[in-house]
Amino acid sequence: MNPGLLRHRITFQRKTQVQDNEGNWVEGYEDAFTVWGAIEGVGSMRNPEVTVAGALGVRAPRKITIRANKQLSHNMRAICDGRIFNVLDFGYAKNSKSYFEIICDEVGING
Repeated sequence: MNPGLLRHRITFQRKTQVQDNEGNWVEGYEDAFTVWGAIEGVGSMRNPEVTVAGALGVRAPRKITIRANKQLSHNMRAICDGRIFNVLDFGYAKNSKSYFEIICDEVGING
């Protein structure tokens, strides 16, 4: 992996319970960590990553690549330049124990 390709500043958020103005507990998100990463569309339908995402009903799967980070978990989402991505699955990149490839879906792109 060429570290120069990690050109997007990506913030990962975890789910949490927060109190609104009326004192009710509602689900929200808090920042967990921010890293440099790469965001790609998953373009080929023969690509196994698309098949996995397609089985989950994802319309626009994306792959985010970051340096391996022990804080990453499946119940997180990623924010980059106002775009929101829900984490579906992740694992080490091919031939590397230094980078994670994260399969996610982009939220709110269809209106």
